Amino acid sequence: MKNFILGLVGVIVLGGIIAVALISIEKSKENEITESIQVESSEPLPYEYSKKGFEQRVHEMTHQKVYAEPKWGAFEMKEENIDMLLSVLGETEMENEESYREILNAWKKGDFSNSVEVHNSIWSSNEGDTGEAERLTTPEEEKIFVEENFRMD
Repeated sequence: MKNFILGLVGVIVLGGIIAVALISIEKSKENEITESIQVESSEPLPYEYSKKGFEQRVHEMTHQKVYAEPKWGAFEMKEENIDMLLSVLGETEMENEESYREILNAWKKGDFSNSVEVHNSIWSSNEGDTGEAERLTTPEEEKIFVEENFRMD
């Protein structure tokens, strides 16, 4: 007969991915103790429910649509991510909420013409000194960015 003890070791959030480490300790009737650690991860979370975390996700999404060097971070500009950010707006009180809602709704409709302005607004509010967006990417530049950042098969 074995006794099982299951304990939560930690929860780690990195890049919007949550990882949960569980440790199980088995004790057999011979008093032998064995341990195993299991790590599970789930789908990306809505970054953080904070102004800074929300802005970071929006900023990272613009990287797919703007030409800027260098770029740090990437969050794919796709409908499910836009919907997730709109959901966060619906669940929390956010500074500049209406502006973000307009930005995200334009993106949801396929209008990314505001991406340079959005990128540089967030970039300057965070006192960026390198990486200002110069223009929208060409379709070829965007394709390369997507392949390098989201299609790493």
